[in-house]
Amino acid sequence: MVCFDEWGPLELRPIGGVTWAPRRRPVRMRATYRRTQGTEQFFGFYDVHADCLDGVFRKRKRLPELFDAFRRLRRCYPRTKLFVVMDNLHQLHDHPRFGALLRKLRIHPAWTPTEASWLNLIEPHFGVLKRFTLANTDDPSHAVRRRRVYRYLRYRHRRLGTTQHPLAGVRISRSATLSILLVATGSA
Repeated sequence: MVCFDEWGPLELRPIGGVTWAPRRRPVRMRATYRRTQGTEQFFGFYDVHADCLDGVFRKRKRLPELFDAFRRLRRCYPRTKLFVVMDNLHQLHDHPRFGALLRKLRIHPAWTPTEASWLNLIEPHFGVLKRFTLANTDDPSHAVRRRRVYRYLRYRHRRLGTTQHPLAGVRISRSATLSILLVATGSA
């Protein structure tokens, strides 16, 4: 069983946190009225049985990006019956094309009740992910934030011993996997 949820929109703005600091006048937070670099979404997957968390960043939260994320998920579990717990995000998760894709990929959705996304087991992991990667930050670009989140996810995989879990490779695209295999076999 895999849990899925979106985390975002993640914008580039200063995010406060807790720190030991001398008492003085607080530094002013810069204004973020305009999002000149846009926002990003994190599509996260959590394997409940293996305690493995991973995901991909996308610029938008539309059907094509969601299709790509679920195709990547299916590649991680090619020959297993796959149940995915997700919330009832109207206009996206209940779209007929998304339902058709889930049937084509042989993924069985398990919907959380309305206003009960806290039942999705990925939610507490997003809180920890936010605390470890975003607290006390003011990132200059989305790439810096992505690297920090992916670094935390790699640390989590090493600490829990899930580096070889199939879900840990959800970020690797098919073309990147193919080029790695070609280099490893000396065919390139």
